[in-house]
Amino acid sequence: MAQRRMQATDGVTASGGAVDESDPGLTRPAPGVLAAKLRAPRAEAFPRERLDELLSGLWTRRLALVVAPAGSGKTTLLARFAATAGAPVAWYRPETWDGALDVFLGYLQAALRTALGGLEDEWTTVEDAARALQTWPGSRVVLVVDDLHVLEGTPAEAALERLIDYVPALYVVAGSRVLPRFNLPRLRVSGSLLEIAGDDLRFRSWEVERLFRDYYQAPLPADELAMLARRTEGWAAGLQLFHLATRGRPPDERRRVLAGLSGGSRFVREYLTRNVLEELPADLRGFLVDTCVLQRLSGPICDGFLERGDSHALLAELERRQVFTQALDDEGHYRYHEVLRSHLESILVQDVGEVAVRDRHRRAGVVLEEAGALAEALHAHCRAEDWSAVERLVGHNGEKLLQGSQVWIDALPAAVLANDPWLLLAGARRLRADGRWDAAQVTYQRAEEGLGAPNAAEVARRERHTLAAWLQPGMAPAGDVLGLLRAATQRDPLGVRARASLAGPGAADLVAGLCALLAGDVREARRLLAMAAADPALAGAAAVSARLGLGVADLIAGEARGATELGHAIEAAEAQGYGFLTRLGHACRGLEPGGAEHAATARVTCEHVGDGWGAALAGLLEGWARAHQEDARELGRAAAVLDEASDWFELMDAPVLQAWAFALRALAMARAGASDAVPVALRAERLAQARGVSGAGLFADAALATADVSKRAEHLALAASRRAASGIGPAWATVAAVRPPVMVRLFGGFELDLNARPFDLSGLKPRVRALLRLLAVQGGRPLHREVIQVALWPEAAPDAGARNLHVAMSSLRQALEPGVARAGFTLVVRDGDAYRLATGPELSIDLVAFEEDVAQGRASLAAGAADRALDRFQSALDRYAGELLPEDGAAEWIVTPRERCRSAAVEAAQRLAELRLARGDTAGAARAASTGLGVDRYHDPLWRLLASAREQAGDHVAASRARAEYAQVLAELGIAPS
Repeated sequence: MAQRRMQATDGVTASGGAVDESDPGLTRPAPGVLAAKLRAPRAEAFPRERLDELLSGLWTRRLALVVAPAGSGKTTLLARFAATAGAPVAWYRPETWDGALDVFLGYLQAALRTALGGLEDEWTTVEDAARALQTWPGSRVVLVVDDLHVLEGTPAEAALERLIDYVPALYVVAGSRVLPRFNLPRLRVSGSLLEIAGDDLRFRSWEVERLFRDYYQAPLPADELAMLARRTEGWAAGLQLFHLATRGRPPDERRRVLAGLSGGSRFVREYLTRNVLEELPADLRGFLVDTCVLQRLSGPICDGFLERGDSHALLAELERRQVFTQALDDEGHYRYHEVLRSHLESILVQDVGEVAVRDRHRRAGVVLEEAGALAEALHAHCRAEDWSAVERLVGHNGEKLLQGSQVWIDALPAAVLANDPWLLLAGARRLRADGRWDAAQVTYQRAEEGLGAPNAAEVARRERHTLAAWLQPGMAPAGDVLGLLRAATQRDPLGVRARASLAGPGAADLVAGLCALLAGDVREARRLLAMAAADPALAGAAAVSARLGLGVADLIAGEARGATELGHAIEAAEAQGYGFLTRLGHACRGLEPGGAEHAATARVTCEHVGDGWGAALAGLLEGWARAHQEDARELGRAAAVLDEASDWFELMDAPVLQAWAFALRALAMARAGASDAVPVALRAERLAQARGVSGAGLFADAALATADVSKRAEHLALAASRRAASGIGPAWATVAAVRPPVMVRLFGGFELDLNARPFDLSGLKPRVRALLRLLAVQGGRPLHREVIQVALWPEAAPDAGARNLHVAMSSLRQALEPGVARAGFTLVVRDGDAYRLATGPELSIDLVAFEEDVAQGRASLAAGAADRALDRFQSALDRYAGELLPEDGAAEWIVTPRERCRSAAVEAAQRLAELRLARGDTAGAARAASTGLGVDRYHDPLWRLLASAREQAGDHVAASRARAEYAQVLAELGIAPS
């Protein structure tokens, strides 16, 4: 029986906790079951939402297969899914000796019993398992089988396939290094199978950056990140091993480890040897080592190189086993993962020596060249140091080498690239694709000056001229794709669209669609870019650009599928080595919900690599995202980053893009209540109109409708018209709600008027009213939430204080703006971790006006402007209608501002009395002094001014009375009259 063939239990539950023998409801594994196999690993790993979303597709299927090589992150993904599935999850990690049916059924029953309880009768057949599970009342249960490949070809594997068919409520997720021997075609046709492959698990470049920055807390420079992503090809184990090898090491040591990462480093060698090569039959291991000098493999290529006839079958077996062997097409061409290939080459060097390895590379170059794999042949000739073969290959096939992506150029020695015009041209194109346009210009120039290849020199001259128009304002753009797009950034994009046919039949729709997008005609852009993306004639960067533009247009139109299109474009750009388009794609993710940080990260990356255009475009998209948020701090960041982008566009003579930046900046400023939002919006509107950018005009109209209340209806009508014409979705260019006129009085007692009517606060709880008064005293300045908690709930614990503040703030907002959704509050706004009253012309606070009057009075007096000083001090004194918030008594938070206001009022009274007395206005001086003494009857200068004013007025009786009252005050203080 199964129990006799299994190992003893290890005394822990399947969830990893210690067994509590006193728990009567505990479901324990069977006595002979090794519980460690039923315990899911802890799901503490870098979260990758892209993969989580992929695996969530299980709920519309029945079986999910995650098939990838060792170290790809299969177990990590399965553990994250198990921890968040929202359904009972049974975990089972089989071993090679679990293939017998009774052993498998014993573990399967133990795993499911741990998840579901019950299931007491012993299972001896698959039918027993199916009947038991069919009696379970739940709707779905998940079985996770990790390392399914160890059961390949066993009765256990067949039993699992049958069980999936028998139990509709059972959802199976399996991780494996090989595809199981299930009837996969039937499962695919029925829609029951979800397949996740090694390429899905591969870390994308942006995920590598986030992994080291956010998870490992060890951010890397942009150039090291790019090299790390390229050398590991996103292999999860390689990234983890690199982190472990460099943690806490100095930068020079980290760079040394990075340089040897591809396969020569010890930690990679050990992992590949133990987890990949030792598990292979000797014939497959030997084949791998013998063919590692080939960077492109196929049956005929390997047969020709090795002089054998079974290479096709061996390659197919390597692919089936997921031994880092990737199919390049459907015609039998493969490549080895670079980490494995480099490790295999190091083994070969140890076996036969460096000289023999160079000879094998020479022979590989000949075979690859005969097969038409020119880039791979060139690399082999370089590795063989056969420079005459390199010269011959480039000389005869330079133009063919330049077709498609030039990623291969990165692998060539620098000395090879130094002089040959064709290779220099390839290098310039590689730099251009990566967004390093200044360096590309220099390399183009060198290609033009090269000898022996006039065709290469002419192509280099033409492409340099096209690129120069993007870097040197004032140069006339060319008539090709890049030139037309450059012209569209300068003026009238729809006019440039009319010339799109100049780009050629394959690219005309692409150029026309991007021109429509620049103009803001999103509806037409979507139509044209969809046609371009579906055009099989479009390839390379043009095809990626079409998908990128289509994703952006969909997101602007409010279509969620734009995010999917964008993801495909980014992956294609990265796979083909288009660094500029990859970073731009990430910046475009700023248009996804909550995506501002994607654009911000892309902007910083562009700045690090010297990609000025990429940084400006990423800043535009980051500002676009932040300009539509409610948080005042986000709006401020939007205005700042859009200001920087606008400066770049102005410097580069790109007023079309500048119009977008201006309009979005105006919207951010208007939503933040900035006093100068209207002139910025008017300038944006004029620029958009002058350059033919109607879409940007919509955002300027939204800004004006928000900031210019007197003409709100007019601007709203214009915005509605432009939105209807453009196809821009309702989530963009939103108009903030109109804030009602608000008047707040704090002197002499708190009063609040909304829309010129007193607002009744009696229905609010005392702490909520105190919260409003506390915010009002700040005069629109932000007050950190912890300061509020200490002021209003000083004895509460931090967590309790935070909850109290949340409840009080919600009550206050709903009272001031009933029925407004959370994101629409305009009177009390959140500013990061702080709160404040909204600022703007609609809000009037007597305290703010009082402080401004006093400050301006002091400044005017210091400048010798006595008339203005007199007016400001009089205004301040008029506003001081009594003590600041007397109802708050001696509360700690009001004592200091109250005393400050009292002192300022007395100062204003004294200065006003002095100014009026100097002008001979004795009555006015006496009134000012009397008012000041009403605030502070112990202020000596005011008594003297009062007596002097009445004496100079000839009212000797009043003067004597003032002196007598002054003497009484001195007596109270125990001071003898002077």
